[in-house]
Amino acid sequence: MKTITLKAFSLVKKTAFMLLVLSITYVSATANTSDSTPTSDDDENASVSCLKMEEGQVYFNVKFENTDGGRFDILVNDINGDNLYRSTFTGKNFNRVFRAPVENGKLVIIIRDTKGNHKFELTTESKMVQQILVKRM
Repeated sequence: MKTITLKAFSLVKKTAFMLLVLSITYVSATANTSDSTPTSDDDENASVSCLKMEEGQVYFNVKFENTDGGRFDILVNDINGDNLYRSTFTGKNFNRVFRAPVENGKLVIIIRDTKGNHKFELTTESKMVQQILVKRM
């Protein structure tokens, strides 16, 4: 029976190998927004878009063109339907950036005004990909 021995890597080779592994390993997150069952006739006046993901937080922009300038509510719920945020606003052109932890996975953003509800779903999905390369020298 043969014994296989591995030679120790030098510090430089170890560092280069670790940098290679770290550069190949990454976590990607995608955020999808989809408009689901709004009850308002005018869908064009409300939108939710994902801006970025940074340090475990997802940043998303909520825009709402409130033609009458009256009161409207913004609610953010998690996957279980628990309320994470709720506030009432007024004004005609609402444009604000919100943030939430990525670990929530799925958020439901509801803009509620006198004309009906605009409902958006923001889903974050984390994937870890690791690849190891073996090269003949």
